[in-house]
Amino acid sequence: MKVLVLSGIFARSPEWRATHLAETPDSLLVDGLRAAGVDVTAAGPSFRGDWSEYDVVHLNHLTNACLRASLPNHGTRGRTKVVFTPHTSGWQPWRFRVARNLIERRADRVVVFTEDQRERLDGRVPDRKVEIIRSGLAVDRFTASRRSRPAPGEPIRLLYIGQLIECKRVHLALHLLHRVIAAGRPARLSIVSHRETLRPELEELAEALGVSDHVDYLGTRTRDEIGPEMATSHFLVLPSYREALSTVTSEAAICGLPTLLFDVSGSEVQVPPGWERPEPDDVERFLRLALERIERYEECEEAWARNADVVRERLSVDRMVERHIELYERLVRDDTAPRASAPRARDPRSVDA
Repeated sequence: MKVLVLSGIFARSPEWRATHLAETPDSLLVDGLRAAGVDVTAAGPSFRGDWSEYDVVHLNHLTNACLRASLPNHGTRGRTKVVFTPHTSGWQPWRFRVARNLIERRADRVVVFTEDQRERLDGRVPDRKVEIIRSGLAVDRFTASRRSRPAPGEPIRLLYIGQLIECKRVHLALHLLHRVIAAGRPARLSIVSHRETLRPELEELAEALGVSDHVDYLGTRTRDEIGPEMATSHFLVLPSYREALSTVTSEAAICGLPTLLFDVSGSEVQVPPGWERPEPDDVERFLRLALERIERYEECEEAWARNADVVRERLSVDRMVERHIELYERLVRDDTAPRASAPRARDPRSVDA
């Protein structure tokens, strides 16, 4: 079985990945497939080779490669099977929705990470084409640690990790910082990002809010460096309106770092039981809830500390790789037997869900 995995991470140079983004769920999957003996080729979305030489082409993220999937791909091996993993869920501009709908129709299988993400497809994809396979994480890079409320006069340390792009809504982290300070609490916001597209706009907003001196732009961090940043923070702030089992939220959960986030796809299996997640358009509730959680920090910290081992078990790379191999093999032999996706009635918080 020959498999081609296309993802943006594979278009990056080894030097860039060493300092910016050494691994992603896509790269962990490819490493696991190779270790399992699968003949796999990893390439960027602009790969110009012949798809018909492969039994399966696995497309990750909505890229130009998804448009190529609409072309005929027949060879001596028969019709190449196409798997699509969107890695996101939520509102998108119309031109992205058009491309998304095209690849969802062409793909032989659409992989989502959780039952919640499947429900957010809103029936666009026939249920028989949807597979639930949770993304994996190199959990050995992250260690759970306990945190305490800052001593009097010491700041609440807020942390944002991710791209500085529109859908991440990092401006809300600045508004939160402003509210915390206005409430009489010292606070600092550290921003870790390998893509600083909106940094000028964020710096202008911070100046307007009067919080510029309380913001630290740390640039990029490797995966090994993210753990220590989390260990010295009190909250991860993730104001995105669109996610799908956010990697940084998973990392925070394994570290026991309380996370302030909206009700985005996949978050139900990352947060402790009962952790409220406002709807993405309820910004005021998000900000007020954050202030409430700062006031009862010990309770929040305890809940995330108890949840760390549960999330660690859920995000097994070995399980992710095994499920993908099973999917590829079934597609190649055109097996019509029932899929191995988690049943709908199952509790999404269970370890094996």
